[in-house]
Amino acid sequence: MGGTVAFRAARRYRRAHRLRSGKRGVVAVIGTLLSLLVFFALFGIFLTQYVPLWMTDNEGQFSSAAATSFLELKSGIDTQYTLGGPPSLGTPFTMSSQGIPLMAQPTEGTLNFLPTTCPAGFWGKGMAQLPAPSYIGQPKNGSYCVFENQSLSIGPGGSKPFYQSAATGVLQMLLPNRYFSAETFFYENDGVVQTQSGGFQVMAFAPPFNVTRLAGNTTVSSSFLELFGNETTVITQGSASVYSHLRFSQFVTSSGTVASPSFTYTFEVGTLYPCAWARYLQAEMNVSGVPTSQYNWSNPATHSATVPYTGSCFNPTSTTTIIALNLKAVNYATMFYAGVQLTIGVGSS
Repeated sequence: MGGTVAFRAARRYRRAHRLRSGKRGVVAVIGTLLSLLVFFALFGIFLTQYVPLWMTDNEGQFSSAAATSFLELKSGIDTQYTLGGPPSLGTPFTMSSQGIPLMAQPTEGTLNFLPTTCPAGFWGKGMAQLPAPSYIGQPKNGSYCVFENQSLSIGPGGSKPFYQSAATGVLQMLLPNRYFSAETFFYENDGVVQTQSGGFQVMAFAPPFNVTRLAGNTTVSSSFLELFGNETTVITQGSASVYSHLRFSQFVTSSGTVASPSFTYTFEVGTLYPCAWARYLQAEMNVSGVPTSQYNWSNPATHSATVPYTGSCFNPTSTTTIIALNLKAVNYATMFYAGVQLTIGVGSS
């Protein structure tokens, strides 16, 4: 009988031990699952909240760095043609934002240089197919031609009318930001235009164009910058250098003649960003002191008004819009006419 009691007691002990061990196993599994749930909850908050904030800051710094690079490039080129040197300058461009290790890749920019965008050329003096005198200096295909035209009815030293027209070349940088606003910087006609998605445009860094009226005299100062070189596209991380090489520079002045002390001055651009140029030029004339009766915004070819610009700022077809300013009774005009070759990459010459 004693053996039977001992056997039953051993079975009860084993059964109780198994129950106690099972409870400890369930508690361990539940604890592990709760820990995983807490981890994934915190990781989800990190991905949905902290990563976007971090990348927004990274891409904001990337956009600021791009703006700084364009400002440095423009300032360097302006110094080159006004002072006649240095002959070559290099400007570093940051080509990508910072990333987040294992979480988010850096945002890469695209740097494009187009040396000419007017394949059809311009109307010139003495051309048999010239439809009208007012077409001199105008592009044959104004819808796809980023250009600049400046003309003086009395040229330097009292000479005949002076015309200067050229496809000025453009340097463009696209920033396809995913968290910060996507932006594009566009360097044309010695001005830097900054655009954002939705068609917002602003003249970030204005060209050296100034009109003043003092003591009854109207003075105009401007630059005519032609960019040329090889067509280039760069997509990379890190940085890329843009080199500007001064090829020529000429200072042009006009003060009319004794018989005709005043003359007409025309400043015209063909641009993909008409809202930025129209607002900039209109703001310049509003503070110039020149009465509105002394100037107009007529297109030299079509004679239609170009300012205020009433079209859409969003330009999906990449067509060119002409913005023109015609000043009458100008007493003195100065213009820096310069040619600069742009190259991108280490060892460019």
